[in-house]
Amino acid sequence: MEISFQMDGMQSLQRKLNTIKNLDRDPRVNQALGRGAKLIQGAVKLLTPVDTGNLRNKIFAEEEKFMQWIVDTNVEYSLYVEFGTGKLGDPSVPHTNKESWTYYSDALKRFVTTHGQKPAAMFRDGFSQSHRQAFQMIKREVEEIIRNA
Repeated sequence: MEISFQMDGMQSLQRKLNTIKNLDRDPRVNQALGRGAKLIQGAVKLLTPVDTGNLRNKIFAEEEKFMQWIVDTNVEYSLYVEFGTGKLGDPSVPHTNKESWTYYSDALKRFVTTHGQKPAAMFRDGFSQSHRQAFQMIKREVEEIIRNA
């Protein structure tokens, strides 16, 4: 007695499995990650308070290396905006315990006394507000890559 069988779709299944196996090297996935980072960048920028516009203009999404993207800024005072300052600052990070301090403002051309600044939390809140949407966008791209394999 001889038994035989035929399986249709094995080649298609093998292509899809190979595609899944190589997703971590697929430039289309890297591009999708970049689009996700840019979506998060946009959310962060919208939440960034504007005085001169310098900080908002210097928030960027950048590929650090293949499959690794960051949203960051190189503005030296961004941490003070993100976490606040003095007694008004985010209590999860260390701040001065001074009641007030005075500095010279080039923009105002006078001395200014401050009691601190509340945190803007634009990076944390921007990520919280947009990371699910970015993930879904990347997920749809990966699903399409596999479906079209």
